Amino acid sequence: MSYQIQDAITEYVDEQIESKVNDGGIHSIVEDAVSDNHEIQEIKHNIETLEARLDDDIVNEVVKQVIHKLISTIDGDYVMVKRSHLQDLKTQATQSKDVA
Repeated sequence: MSYQIQDAITEYVDEQIESKVNDGGIHSIVEDAVSDNHEIQEIKHNIETLEARLDDDIVNEVVKQVIHKLISTIDGDYVMVKRSHLQDLKTQATQSKDVA
């Protein structure tokens, strides 16, 4: 009789496991456990932040290279300069005139 009970329990457990696997239940249990884990959430956030920064850096680098290519195709002697650098040069020129 005890073998029949043990077999029944084993069969029931196997059915439950199979049911969970077929319904995606085990996957959702694992996902829930992962989402509840604070450390894993922090790691995910850090990865997403780094990916976003990397994407921005890549986009900026591509834009710079395209601009350099465009400038190099223009006839004449052109150089790309940041607007803030031009403003600094204008300020220095104005200060030099005021001193003189």
